[in-house]
Amino acid sequence: MRLTSPKREARYRQLMQAAVRVFARDGIDAASVADIAEAAGVAKGSVYLYFDSKETLSGDLVSYLFTYLDDGLRISEDPEPLQRIVKFCTQQEERVMSLGPDAAIVLHMFGHTGKTQDDQLARGVRQLMSESRFMIEILLQNAQRRGRLPHGINLTRAAASILAVVFGVIHSRLAHGINGPDHGLSVERSVAVYLRGLGAAIEVEA
Repeated sequence: MRLTSPKREARYRQLMQAAVRVFARDGIDAASVADIAEAAGVAKGSVYLYFDSKETLSGDLVSYLFTYLDDGLRISEDPEPLQRIVKFCTQQEERVMSLGPDAAIVLHMFGHTGKTQDDQLARGVRQLMSESRFMIEILLQNAQRRGRLPHGINLTRAAASILAVVFGVIHSRLAHGINGPDHGLSVERSVAVYLRGLGAAIEVEA
């Protein structure tokens, strides 16, 4: 969504934050625009100044939660592509866990991925996964070019598997509760172990 002033941007963030709380509490399907407006402390009509529907708001929520701010080198030129992959994946975990009790929103979001093309949240999640997979694949190509990853690997499949590892770990940690036992799981270690399994030259912490 294009925002034209700091005030509108602040209200947009306010609505996004309220949506996270409501969706995490009630589930995306059960929540209503009225619930989000109440949580944000605004009139229901104010929500419609920013979003045509709850579905439109849900689609924006994916970008709001998972926007990756990266001011590094171009991924095709990064001298440490494997570390860049681990950093990117770790930041996804940190972003989710920073939501605290509201992190359950991520489980609700990914429960939508099998829905129709018209489901804007499902479409947003699929786009997120596609863009993330492409970024990781380019970094893997970079690593091959630098001799840090063997050739003969299906990089598209490897990138998809890395994302599966990332969100598998996140889901497992959420299933145990934000402050519950996670059996030492972390995205950083899990992704590094997977890369080592591909033959990558990368250290894995003990």
